[in-house]
Amino acid sequence: MKAEIQKELKLMASIFKIGVVGFGGGTALIPVIEREVVEDQKIVEKSEYDKDVIVASITPGALPVEIATGLGKRAYGAKGMALAAFLMAFPGVLMTVLMLSVLSKVDEKLFVQIECLSIGLTAFISCLLTQYAVKSMQEAKKESVKRFGRAFVIMIAVFILSCGKSVYNILGIKETPVFGLSTVQVLGIAFFGIFYTHCRFNIKNTLVSGITIILYILCVGKAGIIQNIYLETGLKIFMFILAIHGLYVCTRYGMSKGKRSEEELEKAGHRLTAAGFSKEMITWLLFIIILSIPAFIITKDTWIYLFRGFASSIISFGGGDAYLSVADGMFVSTGMIKENEFYSQLVSIVNVLPGSILCKTLAGIGYFIGFDIDGSVLQGYAVALAGFACSVAASGIVFCIIYYLYEKFEGIAVFKLIGRWIRPIIAGLLLNVMVSMIYQNIETGTAIGGSVVTTLIITFVIYFVNLVLMLKAKAGNGILILISAVLGIALCNGILI
Repeated sequence: MKAEIQKELKLMASIFKIGVVGFGGGTALIPVIEREVVEDQKIVEKSEYDKDVIVASITPGALPVEIATGLGKRAYGAKGMALAAFLMAFPGVLMTVLMLSVLSKVDEKLFVQIECLSIGLTAFISCLLTQYAVKSMQEAKKESVKRFGRAFVIMIAVFILSCGKSVYNILGIKETPVFGLSTVQVLGIAFFGIFYTHCRFNIKNTLVSGITIILYILCVGKAGIIQNIYLETGLKIFMFILAIHGLYVCTRYGMSKGKRSEEELEKAGHRLTAAGFSKEMITWLLFIIILSIPAFIITKDTWIYLFRGFASSIISFGGGDAYLSVADGMFVSTGMIKENEFYSQLVSIVNVLPGSILCKTLAGIGYFIGFDIDGSVLQGYAVALAGFACSVAASGIVFCIIYYLYEKFEGIAVFKLIGRWIRPIIAGLLLNVMVSMIYQNIETGTAIGGSVVTTLIITFVIYFVNLVLMLKAKAGNGILILISAVLGIALCNGILI
């Protein structure tokens, strides 16, 4: 019993630590979490972690919170699920709400130091992103040279399709990128290809999938090479139909074991039965209700706020920046909070602090709703708590639903193919995230008085220090985070400011 408690505390401490240093959010934290809970702490197996990543990547909501949900519930059931999700999101939300409440009293120098800190931690995370890509290729090469070649092509193709905006920003190119596809669009293409072809590339499969994907890319790419809404809509419907047909064929004609019964799931050590699923849904419902009680006491608008918050969370595909536009439509355009509160105060803060932008934004909106009633900071905290609960629970609920379906049908061959090829796909997306984070460092460095060149030098110095310590000294995340933070503050203050 004591060993079990220690293991639980170790997992929760690891998740909380990631929540504290989670600059970049979203997909950027995939390798950070993996190194902490798979490699360093050895809390879960890599195959199980990869499954969490697959499900989190195809569901709306806060990705780090969803992965934490999967880790917590696999290890400790519904209790662990809720606690892990809470600990992943809470640090960033707490910092956001505290800074909003003391914004007028905070010295600008504090913001500058936070930005210096973010430069160092961004370099650390960038190092982990490249190591994730390298390890993905090494694993493929161990299996066979042929698999390595395919994995490498997939990774580079995904990077090329998604990196347009980031690369253009760094190079100072003002033109519109040719591709610049979103994460959702890239994953949509990947899943269509896998579902339809089953990775069996005969002449028919290759021609149909190839032509369809090329036309789709030309329609949805940033350059808008083909601008025809009817063709784009038709292609989406066509891809969906072909994917469903491929899934049906795979199930119908013996290319899979089909879905697994609850008995089979239990024998395999999985807890996600119908009874377990119901317990998880009840847990999330109680999570929202209990943490929202103070908000319900304060304002009758809590119902509307939570409904819109939940709706905005479950339609939030495409990462934090995409959620900001959704939140604008849900809360700013409808008059729930003022435009200057959202853009002049909240947006600037959530982009500086670690953690999920979705969770920080929804909690920040709640703070302003409560604060604007009569200027009470405590009321702002109370409604912010409800928004925090809503963002975490919405992400957790959607994740659990999709995870339940994934577990049920994991025996189908195409789902095994997704598990087989998800790492090079994610690796390509993470390379784009790394480029975006380097550009964000450039923006931060120039904003506090440095030049592009000096900011890049600082970033790469910290990057290579992390790389050497990681590979040669086998340093853990805690040491690397501390060193990166110290170097970020020291070098930025000594050179940039």
